[in-house]
Amino acid sequence: MAGTGNKFNVSQQFEIVPHQKGKAYPISVNEWVFIKSKIKGINIEINNFYWIGFLLLGACASCLITIIVTDFKNDYNAKYITWSFFSVSLLTGLLCLYFAKDKHKQEEIKPDEIISQMELIESRFETGEG
Repeated sequence: MAGTGNKFNVSQQFEIVPHQKGKAYPISVNEWVFIKSKIKGINIEINNFYWIGFLLLGACASCLITIIVTDFKNDYNAKYITWSFFSVSLLTGLLCLYFAKDKHKQEEIKPDEIISQMELIESRFETGEG
């Protein structure tokens, strides 16, 4: 490699561009390790809202089919119970799917991705001392 001012030429004719100047914050190793341990401690639970929501919407569809197919001439209590179960399962199923979508947005960035990026930054500053 031959250095020419601010640019370096590599034998494959690649030009290495230097970092742009900007502001940086110095951080001690103890603070870095503390932040890294806190990020490792973040636990993302399995999103159960999806399957609960679809289960409730399935129950809602079952009630709707029952309402359409069944003749409730003599048993009005069963009709009202079926309509109420249909309404409640529809509402709660849709709410579960809404919350599942919201929770999915929160879980787009996982702590493991942040830790791997932090370890990449650490590898740039390793001194070989151990």
